[in-house]
Amino acid sequence: MQIASIILSAGKGTRMRSDFPKTFHKIAGKKMIDWVIDVNKSINPDKIIIVGANREHYSTYIDDYDIIIQDKPLGTGDAVKKAKNHFSKFNGVILVCYGDTPFLTKNTLKKLVKSISIKKNNIALTYFNKNEKNSYGKIILSENKNPIKVLEDKKSISNIKLCNGGLIAFQSKDLYKLLSKLELNSLSNEYYLTDLVEIAAKKSMKIDLIKIDENEILGVNDKIELYKAEKIAQKKIRDSFFSIGVTLLDPETIYFAHDTIIEKDVIIHPNVVIGNNVKIKKNSEIFSFTHLAECIINENVKIGPFARIRGFSDIATNSKIGNYVEIKKTKLGKNVKINHLSYVGDSNVGSNSNIGAGSITCNFDGYEKHKTVIGKDTFIGSNSTLIAPIKIGDNATVGAGSVITENIPKNSLSIARKRQVNKKNKSIKKNN
Repeated sequence: MQIASIILSAGKGTRMRSDFPKTFHKIAGKKMIDWVIDVNKSINPDKIIIVGANREHYSTYIDDYDIIIQDKPLGTGDAVKKAKNHFSKFNGVILVCYGDTPFLTKNTLKKLVKSISIKKNNIALTYFNKNEKNSYGKIILSENKNPIKVLEDKKSISNIKLCNGGLIAFQSKDLYKLLSKLELNSLSNEYYLTDLVEIAAKKSMKIDLIKIDENEILGVNDKIELYKAEKIAQKKIRDSFFSIGVTLLDPETIYFAHDTIIEKDVIIHPNVVIGNNVKIKKNSEIFSFTHLAECIINENVKIGPFARIRGFSDIATNSKIGNYVEIKKTKLGKNVKINHLSYVGDSNVGSNSNIGAGSITCNFDGYEKHKTVIGKDTFIGSNSTLIAPIKIGDNATVGAGSVITENIPKNSLSIARKRQVNKKNKSIKKNN
């Protein structure tokens, strides 16, 4: 049976106090809508339909998904109606998800699909139980314990414990028919998708209830809820690293991206930020106040404190990147040491090389970036400036304080600084 997913993403971010769509705000470095898209992709749907509010925001999605624009916000029912032409000839299961529920799981989606495709229900509705007073929509059951209605009037139904989980699945032919019966709510001036439950119940359609965890459908509507969702995501990531043998010395001060990969016996000190596309291999150690993004840290490497590595850099085994060092778009060989106050960008550095404190690769001429190539077993003296494009051969030495503008052959010593001159009795007198 075919599967189509409709992702509702038309929230404009008003409560977020933002110009970006609500679902474009990030959790663990990943847009909320991308969390939802990826979990839907995990069940291999035949089609994904995204209903948004502004086409320009979805330009990067157009090639892969059907994009529907809901110019005027008229509710969830109207959003699905807008997508009707994209599934009217579709024969299978229609899943409706929300773009602001980043913790949706593959298991729940599979249960919804199974309820329609295997158990032959017309509708599958998610729910959870919550005893205390809350603002969720509530599911009303008949005397036979069958769902007959979903109430969205939250003030009058606070005592009902059966809460609507939001996620819902339909048999495609049923959804098409039910949408034609959907009416505008006179109080809210919206079309509620949940009203289809009552319409279906009156037609004696089979409606299934699927229990889920409340956190799974946690919606994010403002910056406070975004903060809470981020905390949940970070805890999940931290716990996954603990389970494979990673040591986090002050875990709540460490930030991880959703795609961070860390191997066992890695030690991460407090106040470290790890951005997207980072892999840290075993036995490496990341010291405090270090920022990593788009890089590979190989085995037995020490980074920081106060280091920054980015731009798809590759730090080879047994290397040491120390205090206040920035590495950008650079590949280091094994046993390289860059211990203090240096910038190395757009470079290749050979194995066993040592770059002294305060050294800089000048990779930008104001118009283009240029490459610096440093051979193996090379020593760059402190406070040296390497003007790219430039090549420094194997086993070469650059004297401290040099400004290097020409290639250096291997096995050479290069000193590029003006000779010191001491003039006697020429000290500057201070005015009294």
